[in-house]
Amino acid sequence: MQDGDLADTMRSQGIAVHVFRSYRLRFSIPLLRLSSLVRLVANADVIHVLGYWNLLSVATTLTATWLGKPYALSAAGEFIGLENPRPIARAFHRLFGQRMIRNAGLLIAITALERRQIMERFGLAADTVVVVPNGVEEPTTPQDAESQARRPVVLFVGRLAEVKGPDLLVEAFSSVAAEHPDVELVLAGPDFGMQSRLVSAIEAHGLSGRVRFTGHLGEDGRTEAYRRALLLVVPSRAEAMSLVALEAGILGTPVLLTDRCGFDEVAAIGGGEVVPASVEGLREGLRAMLARRASLPAAGERLRAYVMWNYAWPAIVKDLVKHFENLRVKPARRPRSGGRYQADEQDDSSAKRGAGTKG
Repeated sequence: MQDGDLADTMRSQGIAVHVFRSYRLRFSIPLLRLSSLVRLVANADVIHVLGYWNLLSVATTLTATWLGKPYALSAAGEFIGLENPRPIARAFHRLFGQRMIRNAGLLIAITALERRQIMERFGLAADTVVVVPNGVEEPTTPQDAESQARRPVVLFVGRLAEVKGPDLLVEAFSSVAAEHPDVELVLAGPDFGMQSRLVSAIEAHGLSGRVRFTGHLGEDGRTEAYRRALLLVVPSRAEAMSLVALEAGILGTPVLLTDRCGFDEVAAIGGGEVVPASVEGLREGLRAMLARRASLPAAGERLRAYVMWNYAWPAIVKDLVKHFENLRVKPARRPRSGGRYQADEQDDSSAKRGAGTKG
């Protein structure tokens, strides 16, 4: 439902891109031409549906089911919205989501933890859910001489939204700012209703000159920001797998992230710190990493090597194609009985079981 640089790049390489425009209310409503959608689905061998909470996914999966086309559904962490769903989310799940999940030939998780949660939440057999992690590629944009040296910047990249935890980071930074008077906090991302509250907190702590908002950054802007920062902080309250941590890591930027980001390997390989998703946890993580600034480049290099080996796109795409080939030649499996979507009255109890597995 969005056009832009990525779509233009794909078109330039001969990849057909069809964009359904949308109208934004509380959520995006795709302006579908049913004949176009039917033609696209009918001409496909396999459909990969990326994203759960949107009506384009609903329309595509319904069309695929009607035409007898197999599809894989990747929620990319969005099933977490079922743990404490708002009324509109609960209604969406009951009206549309259960059918999307029931008719999928395959569900794709991005971490082993998410796979376990999906299987338990929806009562799925093990062979109907696979793990294919987020992928990343090394940017081709050359690094200019000015950005070769790291600047004393702690970087946040993401939506200014509750789930992303920028408020936790601001509070944690306020506790260590006096210990590192040359360090600046940069918040890069679009405002999703939190910026005014963040500005008030920053002013209350007397840090107006030490915290900077950039708004949304495109791919080149993010790349440059990662390259210039001492470290990236991912203070998320809940996230299946942090893509920004991978983007920073492949550029050799060490990462401080919470234990709700699905990437605890960062600490195990010495590429940064993993801390509780709290002001206290982030404060101690910042204090520890800023106290050893001289060793941060080495930590970044360890993370870069790990990301290149495990999350580079070529290996991930090869794995995806293998799953799609299997889905194309085999009939789609159905979840075993007793799954969450079988009856509405099971929703709450199953959600609690699924939420109990969260790391």
